[in-house]
Amino acid sequence: MFLAYRVCMTNEGHPWVSLVVQKTRLQISQDPSLNYEYLPTMGLKSFIQASLELLFGKHSQAIVENRVRRRALPWLILTKRGGLWLVRGGGGVCVPTELHGLVFQDMGFTVCEYSIWDPKKLCVDPNILLNVVEQIPHGCVLVIGNIIDCKLTPSGWAKLVSMIKSKQIFPFFDIPCQGLYTGDLEEDTRILQYFVSQGFEFFCSQSLSKNFGIYDEGVGILVVVAVNNQQLLGVLSQLKGLAEALWLNPPNTGARIITSILCNPALLAEWKQSLKEVVENIMLTKEKVKEKLRLLGTPGSWGHITEQSGTHGYLGLNLKKHIYIPKNSQINFSCINANNINYITEGINEAVLLTEGSEICLPKEKKL
Repeated sequence: MFLAYRVCMTNEGHPWVSLVVQKTRLQISQDPSLNYEYLPTMGLKSFIQASLELLFGKHSQAIVENRVRRRALPWLILTKRGGLWLVRGGGGVCVPTELHGLVFQDMGFTVCEYSIWDPKKLCVDPNILLNVVEQIPHGCVLVIGNIIDCKLTPSGWAKLVSMIKSKQIFPFFDIPCQGLYTGDLEEDTRILQYFVSQGFEFFCSQSLSKNFGIYDEGVGILVVVAVNNQQLLGVLSQLKGLAEALWLNPPNTGARIITSILCNPALLAEWKQSLKEVVENIMLTKEKVKEKLRLLGTPGSWGHITEQSGTHGYLGLNLKKHIYIPKNSQINFSCINANNINYITEGINEAVLLTEGSEICLPKEKKL
C-alpha cells in the first residue's frame, strides 16, 4: 500500500479531479471557434493574468505598480528555469524537500536541506526556520515551501523578514496547491502579500495542477517580483532567452481550462466550493485515523495528525508494515479511505507495539 502519491485522491482511490474541470474540458473540446496555434513563449496572456490575480489578489500592490511578471509552464520546469537564472549569481540554496534539492543541485548549486518538522516534539517548529535563516550564508537563496505550516506569529514573520533583509537572502516561494491547505485561497498565500508590502524582490513558482486536478497537463506559473519596473525588465530579458532555449512554446489545454474557470464567476464559485469539500474530507480522515489509533490503544501522542494542514502530513514514525512512506514519515492523507483505514491504523498499531521501548517509538502522551 503506497501512501506517498503526490496527487490528491478520492474516497474510491482515484486521482481527484474537480467536477467543474471535467465540465469545462468538455465544453472546450466542443468549441469550434478555438484555434490550436503555438502559444507565445510567455504563455496564454489571459491565463497568466488570471493566475497572477489568484496568487496575489486583483488589487495587489506589486501588480498595480507593474513590478511583477510571470511565465506559464509545469512546476519542475518553472523551478528549474528560476534556478538557472539565479545560479548565474553563484552561491548556495537552502531547500525544504529532497525534490527541490535535486532540481537545484542539478544546476550546480551548493544545496542544504532543512525541515521545519520536529520528529521529537511531533510538531512543526517555526523556530527551526528562524534558525535556518540565521545560519545560512549571506546572499543565499532560500526556498520556502508550505508557508501555511510554517506557523510563524506576526512577530516571527517580522523577525524572519528582518534577517532575510540583513543577510540579503533571496526568497524563492513554492506554492504547489493553493486552496488545499486551509480551503481558503487567499489565506494560503497571504504571506506573499506581506513580502510585497515589505518591498522584497522574489521568485514564486505556483503549480495549478493539483488544485484543479489537471495532473497530466502540468500547468503553473513562475512569478518574478522586482523592486521596480526597470529591474523587472532586465530580469525578464534574461529569462526569455532561457525560456526559448528550454521549451519555446508552453502547452495550451490546461491553461484554457483554468482560464475559463477563473474568469467565470459561477465556475469560480463552484471550484472554490470543491476545494473546501476536499479539505474538509481530508481533515475528517485525519480525525478518523487519530480516533482509531486511540481506540486501538496505540502508544504515543497522535494529536499532531490533526494539527497539520493540507493533503500531506507527518505521521511521526519511521516504521513499516507493508505501508510504504518516505523516511520523514510524511504521507498523503487523501490516500486513506474507508477501504484501507483499518488496515493502515492496525498496521501502525502493531508496528509501534512491536517496537515499544526502542528509540523509534513515539513519545508518550503530552501532559498539559
